[in-house]
Amino acid sequence: MTPPVLHHVGIVVPDADEMAAMMATLGLTEDYRGYVPEFHALCVFTHGNGASPVEFVIPDGGPLLKFNKGMGGLHHLAYLTDSLDLKAAELEAQGAKFLEAEHVKGAGPFRCNFVSPIYTRGLTIEYIELL
Repeated sequence: MTPPVLHHVGIVVPDADEMAAMMATLGLTEDYRGYVPEFHALCVFTHGNGASPVEFVIPDGGPLLKFNKGMGGLHHLAYLTDSLDLKAAELEAQGAKFLEAEHVKGAGPFRCNFVSPIYTRGLTIEYIELL
């Protein structure tokens, strides 16, 4: 079995000022951004700078506002998959499933879905299918 390819690490931050401070501390620069209405979140992706890029998630509503008691923090690891539908079938065969019944158009040129953390010892895993 081929190991999954890490696409990015997702970090929830309370606001743009917190994101800017963290980007400066880590020496990151913005690549692109987009809004995902289903998750009530502005998503800002950084350049990888030789490593996996970071996605900063700035919620403006919904349950992500309360993530880690509103303080934010590491939210998810995102992996590439050739097919979200095939990944859903693989997960079901293992007794797990995605959080969303329908895959979501992400903040970039991809669709995504998340494995419920009840199946991964509390870690949220996102799978991404490039468009």
